[in-house]
Amino acid sequence: MVAVESVAHPRYGRSFMAAKKRKYFGTDGVRGVANQVPMTPEFVLRLGQAAAQVLVTKTRGEGRSRPRCVIGKDTRCSGGMLEAALTAGLNSAGVDVVLCGVLPTPGVAYLVTQEKADFGAVISASHNPFYDNGVKFVGGDGYKLTDEQELAIEAAMEVELTDRVRNGEVGGVSVLADAQERYIQLAIGSMQGRRLDGLRIALDNANGAASVTSTEALRRLGAEVQVFHSSPDGVNINENCGCTHGEIIEGIVKSTGVQVGVSHDGDADRVLLCDETGSRLSGDELIAVAAASMLRKGTLNQNTVVATVMSNYGLDELINGLGGRVIRTGVGDRYVIAAMRAQDLNFGAEESGHIVFRDHVTTGDGLIAALQVLRIMMETGEPLSELRKVLTPFPQVKRNLRVKAKPPEEELVKAQALVVETEQKLGGLGRVLLRYSGTEPLIRLLVEGRDPEYIERQADRIVEAIREQIGE
Repeated sequence: MVAVESVAHPRYGRSFMAAKKRKYFGTDGVRGVANQVPMTPEFVLRLGQAAAQVLVTKTRGEGRSRPRCVIGKDTRCSGGMLEAALTAGLNSAGVDVVLCGVLPTPGVAYLVTQEKADFGAVISASHNPFYDNGVKFVGGDGYKLTDEQELAIEAAMEVELTDRVRNGEVGGVSVLADAQERYIQLAIGSMQGRRLDGLRIALDNANGAASVTSTEALRRLGAEVQVFHSSPDGVNINENCGCTHGEIIEGIVKSTGVQVGVSHDGDADRVLLCDETGSRLSGDELIAVAAASMLRKGTLNQNTVVATVMSNYGLDELINGLGGRVIRTGVGDRYVIAAMRAQDLNFGAEESGHIVFRDHVTTGDGLIAALQVLRIMMETGEPLSELRKVLTPFPQVKRNLRVKAKPPEEELVKAQALVVETEQKLGGLGRVLLRYSGTEPLIRLLVEGRDPEYIERQADRIVEAIREQIGE
């Protein structure tokens, strides 16, 4: 697994990332096949104990003698098993647990702050298939953990637990019955009085955590909502639905004749939107629509957008042309958010659909991101097919290759030579990004430049060089 920290990139002059090894944590918590190493009940129980050692730092207040952790989950059949294991680990370390049940990741982050808990946890594997699951933590401030905190948790797991709490200090369990309703109210409030009356929306909930909350929020705001993939049974989460299957919402929009399609992933921290013609918007187009609107209204802090290295450089041209600037980070919404916090910025996003409106939430939020774009539609009277034209992207080629090993990238000698060759040819009008997935046995390649034929050809050459060395 790989963690990252900011370093200056010699050519682009923006904030990029350098690797730091971690054993269990990836780009979004600990993840694996449920009930197999490492994602076993025994491991998760120990993870809870270690998290308690590292994250319980507050002085107790408001009459509470014990620390508290808020836990939410998505709809996977293994969620209850891992919830019980994590709860047992936390209780055994003297932490009270507040169960929220099925709730989107951003809802958990919000309720951690509302409940004044010491930290929170989400049991989810996001967009992965149902047989995977994971655990990710947020601090008492609602933000995802730092690399240092996750490394400290890993270190605590390696040490035998000898200092156990006494019986009277063992934590208890309670249920937050109105967790979904409180998150729905947060989402509605983010619209600041703007409604969606008469807007026809197709909603794909991925049979996941948004199945109740997104449906309710949109309908209460006055939209006419046709709901799809919103009957979770424990194994159908993300199955041929949701924002990782964008062709599904495209087909739904075309067949229903709605004005916009909204599609989530399993834990609803991401969103994909589809215009009225049945054409999905890229993450960069969503970023561009929101950022351009905020720049024109004067609501974008320091006129600055935070994006990752995966975003198209057409975004820079747009934002710079409107008098703003783009800061780049490594891949992962946690790094986007870290940059936003460091410079007190209020908007940042990943091209993958993690979009953070920090005026409202502390993490990527698929529902609130969708609402902010729908709000722009209502304010301007323009459909998404017109709003998206604000961005003129550079041509891009992306490749994902399954690999049998993940040696350091510099050891991919032939591929790296081709990367250097391509960068030299592109000059300042393009880029090459090569990185391993933090959660899957994949290496991801992106080549961007003005000449689509050249970048296609070079991408094929680089992938073939990697396949010869480490391809499955």
